[in-house]
Amino acid sequence: MGTPASSVGHSPEAERAYRASIAPPPRPPLPPEQLERARFAGGVGGAMLLLGADLVGLGVLLLLLPLVLDSVVRRLADVLPEVEPGVVADGVAQLYAGPWPWVAALLVVAGIALAAGGGLVSVRVLRAAGLAHPVRLTLAAFALALAGRIVLNIFTAPFSSLLSPLLERGIAGLAEGGLVAVGTVVGLLIACAMNVAIASATAMLAWWFVAHRMRPPAPEVEPEEPSWSSLLRHHHQPH
Repeated sequence: MGTPASSVGHSPEAERAYRASIAPPPRPPLPPEQLERARFAGGVGGAMLLLGADLVGLGVLLLLLPLVLDSVVRRLADVLPEVEPGVVADGVAQLYAGPWPWVAALLVVAGIALAAGGGLVSVRVLRAAGLAHPVRLTLAAFALALAGRIVLNIFTAPFSSLLSPLLERGIAGLAEGGLVAVGTVVGLLIACAMNVAIASATAMLAWWFVAHRMRPPAPEVEPEEPSWSSLLRHHHQPH
């Protein structure tokens, strides 16, 4: 009589080969409570990180823009004789002599503080929810959300350019005391609120996705040791 299939594979070598051949079990989904906390961490802390990055980028841009313009004009003066680089240089000097650098530095400091607070909120919320590696999760989700925000800004740049003439009309209306200023201020507040809402939604999606991708694997199930009764049954089986 042939050897039954149930009697094969009781050696340690066969057991190790079998365990190496099987695929690992799929990772179980995160509990709904942890996913909810991850979305909350993104909606609050992630939005603060993104808005802080926006302020830092704006401050650096304001700080470097006059220097870039001065360099471009000097290069154009080598090609176009009618361009006068001295006028631009005087304008740049006047800008840096005024409050321009202080405003740019204030934006950078405020952005760093806002981003640091957002990172702290995200890490504490994720750690309190029991999610593994909250710092690494926050950094990965922030990188993903920042990339998504840059892509969104590219597509929404034509609409953002409409805010500049609105702001100019609002300043002129304030000087005249008209209702144009009130409408412009309300429009700018709505635009700022939409910017915050978009940042929060982008961060919520990024934090949820990264938390889902970084969920822990399924616990490994150790094979049960054979009992004495199963060993006796195997010993008495005919071969």
